[in-house]
Amino acid sequence: MRSGKFAARSSTRIMLLASAAILVAAAGQAVGAGGEAGPIDGSTIGEVNATSLYLRSGVVDASIPRGGLEQLAGQGGRFVIQLDGPMTPARRAALGEAGVVLGDYLPINSYIATFSGADAVGLAGLGFVRWHAPFDPAWKLAPDLGKRKVTTNDRLFFEGLGISALVVDLFEDADVTEAVQAILAINDQTDVVSVGSVGTQPQLHVLAPTEMVKQLATIDGVQFVEDAPEVTFRNATTTWIIQSNVSGQTPLWDAGLHGEGQILGHIDGKININHCSFVDPEGDPPGPNHRKIAAYNTTLGSNFHGTHTAGTAAGDNGVNGDTRGMAYMARIAFDTIPSFNETSFYNTLTQHEGQGARVHTNSWGNDNTTNYDGMTRAIDRFSYDYEDNLVTFAVTNQSLLKNPENAKNVLAVGASRDTPSQHNHCSGGRGPTSDGRRKPEVYAPGCSTRSASASTSCSTTTATGTSMASPAIAGIGLLIRQYYSEGFYPSGAANGGDAFIPSGALIKGSLINASVDMTGVSGYPSNREGWGRLLADNALYFTGDTRTLWAMDVRNASGMNTGESVEYPIEVLGVGEQFRVTMVFTDPAASAGANFAAINDLDLEVVSPSGSLYKGNVFSGGVSTTGGTKDDRNNVEQVHLDFPELGTWTVRINGAAVNVGTQGYALVVTGEVAEPSDCVADFNGDGTVNTADVLAFLNAWNAGDSSADINGDGTVNSQDVLAFLNLWNAGC
Repeated sequence: MRSGKFAARSSTRIMLLASAAILVAAAGQAVGAGGEAGPIDGSTIGEVNATSLYLRSGVVDASIPRGGLEQLAGQGGRFVIQLDGPMTPARRAALGEAGVVLGDYLPINSYIATFSGADAVGLAGLGFVRWHAPFDPAWKLAPDLGKRKVTTNDRLFFEGLGISALVVDLFEDADVTEAVQAILAINDQTDVVSVGSVGTQPQLHVLAPTEMVKQLATIDGVQFVEDAPEVTFRNATTTWIIQSNVSGQTPLWDAGLHGEGQILGHIDGKININHCSFVDPEGDPPGPNHRKIAAYNTTLGSNFHGTHTAGTAAGDNGVNGDTRGMAYMARIAFDTIPSFNETSFYNTLTQHEGQGARVHTNSWGNDNTTNYDGMTRAIDRFSYDYEDNLVTFAVTNQSLLKNPENAKNVLAVGASRDTPSQHNHCSGGRGPTSDGRRKPEVYAPGCSTRSASASTSCSTTTATGTSMASPAIAGIGLLIRQYYSEGFYPSGAANGGDAFIPSGALIKGSLINASVDMTGVSGYPSNREGWGRLLADNALYFTGDTRTLWAMDVRNASGMNTGESVEYPIEVLGVGEQFRVTMVFTDPAASAGANFAAINDLDLEVVSPSGSLYKGNVFSGGVSTTGGTKDDRNNVEQVHLDFPELGTWTVRINGAAVNVGTQGYALVVTGEVAEPSDCVADFNGDGTVNTADVLAFLNAWNAGDSSADINGDGTVNSQDVLAFLNLWNAGC
């Protein structure tokens, strides 16, 4: 290991060299043979010569040949070699035989190369290598870093914080983990928001203080740094992204779920009730008869933030566009942000509950602490006391999770980007909480969201941040509540006889179960994206869907004690859909001064037909895996399995520790699933599964008999043949 003194001197020298090269480039000086780059001013490159390198950082003069290649044998680090002409198979073979490992091609006739395994004798024979030089840190920085004029709200938002949004390409052979750690070590405000690759080259999306960006060039694995591209998004796209992720397709709306009969609790800046998204055509004041505002618990006013977020959740101007929210037929119970204490916040939530609100959105918070404090306890206490309710909160726009989104029972929401980049992170603090729980949990579009503006009667404007994502999630939460309360479950169509009032835990579980991996963010699930981006159609079954739903809602009064266990058999009928099991429970509020917030501990276990055991939240490679350690602190646990075994699975809830009261829970199971009934494979009912059952089924199927509707979609078709044969092969 190098001494600390030597390491410090070396890094300082690299920084000074990089700074000097940048200054030379900025001054427009000539380019020397030593590898210092002159600027490219953006004009079209004309004629090129074969003794230069043409880089974004400038043109490197390599006109003076440089020998001594054999001296690089065994050296670490990355170099650039330039050949005296184009590459040929013979040259490539010779380089390989000499132990040279080639990386990216650089114009002209040049390559990034490493020599740690090279042989000096072999290198000496490579006469076609005419020039070489270490890869200069100055080449790693785009010359226009921070110089572009940003125009969209998300970039203006970050610019106002002194933060640059960057794309950082790593060398193909870089150790990604080391590079990420080095970037994060620059300072507390630097964040790697996603890790991906372009072909075989790793690529990072980084948020860093603008004044610190040049330090990225000192990191060994970094190849190039540039400003992230700027795109323009709109709120009208959020409605389909969050429902189906297919442009223009809104299956929840199409099924008749628009928020009818639902009330949103909205704590924010004042809503402009004269905006077309909220105005009552009859002129009724806010209250029982008002079209949109069920309660306005303060003096009337108009605020940009409050009007915008209310519009995203439940606004409606009668047309499908930027003035229409997620639950556009819902109404709103509104009040301004309460004093930052537990009592006032709890009382505001209970006030809205008394006015009919059951899903509550909040786009504000305390960025000065991560403690489990009074504001956090207020959410947990309210959610436990009023089990029908779900509270959503936008997480901080800072790099790390803050408060009160660190509550146990809150649904903590981060902001993804809009189409076509909805798989990427936009804004939101990274978890976990101070006691190791996973937050945030779900994401929704929040970059340059267009919604109602407080300025005029029907204008819209864009805004960026997690504030824009939370109301979108809350609006869909209202539609999910409507789904259960109008009896869509289990048949997939409204049926009053099946209607029930869902708990907040069931609404939360349905939202989380429907969330998908944000592929632009490394790892799943993670402390960055939680359980991913909401895709609501994934968790709700409508008539004819292949993906089906099974749910269970157990209130606290009927819940579990320590040591108790309950099991549910679930039939898996096919492998075309991922098998997902989600458990959520509403935990009591922790005591003031407590640091570890979990009180009760229920554990999810899922057992396959062949006996494989999957514990909740034990994941590898984005799906559940056997083994691992049970989760002792999260009140959300999931199991995700691709290509599940056919047959009867067991979903088990264990009461590992119930220290306060009895503990209820909600279960949401999706996939090609059904509640087991009589053995379907024994079609002729003789107690044996054999070829006679196949014949009996085919006779019924040919006759169009309803008994042959194996998948329960209301139609006897080829899908029933596949479903029956799957069950027949699996037996009973």
